[in-house]
Amino acid sequence: MKSVFLGLGLASLCANAGQLASSTFLALYAQKLGVGMSEIGLLLASYWLVLTIMTIIFGRLADVGELRKVLIVSGLAGSAVVYWLLGISRTYFQLLLLWGPLLGVTDAAHKPASAAVIAEITPPQILGRNVGFYNAFTSAGLAFGAIIGGKIADLLGLSFIFTAASLLLIVGTASSLVVLKHKARNVDRNVAEEKTVKGSGGFNVRYLLASGMLLLCVDVFLRNCGFRGVSSFLAVYLTQLGAENTLIGLLNAINFLSQIAFMPLMGSISDRIGRKRVLSIGMLATFLATFFLSTVWNPLDTIPIQIAIGFSWASITVASNAFAAEVAPSGRLGEAMGMVLTSMSLGGVVGPLVAGTASEWFDLRMTFRILALFPLLSFLLSIRFRPRPIKHSIGGTR
Repeated sequence: MKSVFLGLGLASLCANAGQLASSTFLALYAQKLGVGMSEIGLLLASYWLVLTIMTIIFGRLADVGELRKVLIVSGLAGSAVVYWLLGISRTYFQLLLLWGPLLGVTDAAHKPASAAVIAEITPPQILGRNVGFYNAFTSAGLAFGAIIGGKIADLLGLSFIFTAASLLLIVGTASSLVVLKHKARNVDRNVAEEKTVKGSGGFNVRYLLASGMLLLCVDVFLRNCGFRGVSSFLAVYLTQLGAENTLIGLLNAINFLSQIAFMPLMGSISDRIGRKRVLSIGMLATFLATFFLSTVWNPLDTIPIQIAIGFSWASITVASNAFAAEVAPSGRLGEAMGMVLTSMSLGGVVGPLVAGTASEWFDLRMTFRILALFPLLSFLLSIRFRPRPIKHSIGGTR
């Protein structure tokens, strides 16, 4: 299934390049249209809010028959249309409708389904490695988007960033078509499971506690509360340190470029030493990077910190995704992956709100130190992480 893996990898690269380039300059584009700062904050939060809600829904739908493949292709194609419409939008209502409800839905459709297919086609003994390689495509896309976004804006104008993103998603959609020849293996349940699954509202509480999925989701949520809060104001912080827009883009790209190497490396390491240890290492690295970011005075001093952030994200991503795939009950792989992605996205909603509130009372240095408490707490929780892979007990919430 190498063609499926590479096809979905390229699709992920294109999707994330378009998303990062667009999200980086969405605020500036909205300002150009005369939108105020509070409305821009709502605009940015709307995407993560919708993504948070819809990811868990589409994660469950991804386990229905062959629907997983339809969600991947249609989600990518839908995102291509939304980006094109964003490029010709001229009012705040149009931006809010397209960026939040529509793009949040289309991205939620293809992300958990793609992750589920990658986990499904990978042998268990190299699951961490292949999850890492797949996420390396994602990181490459983020780095590419960080680099080209500013160049397109300078050469052609802000609206052309969305047009370029649309073109990238068209390429990604074409690349994802290879998944149509994939025969799903994880959608059939045994009779006992089928009786339990019908009419259920999700995993039961006993399963979530015993398998470690609940603690994992809380862990990645707390981590992203801190990290997303910092990243939302990082450009402002770097500007205060004297960095220009081009340098800010390059510094962000260092983070994503480092992930290209760290993703497969940490995936392979997690196959050998276990998901828990890699997860704890990633949480600790996030705490240290967030804290030390508040101590620098020169933008160039953030380079090793950006590499540390890339390392932490690679460790957490591969460990959490591989763990969710290992403990997912038969026929619930997409739902399990959706739970992890939803928890991460929810951190993207809460983090910026906490950061914005704290920055009203303190400067950004102190705000970053406050946000560092979130990954510190997630590290302490990860130490107590005691995963026990279970392939049963999957009924509704009790």
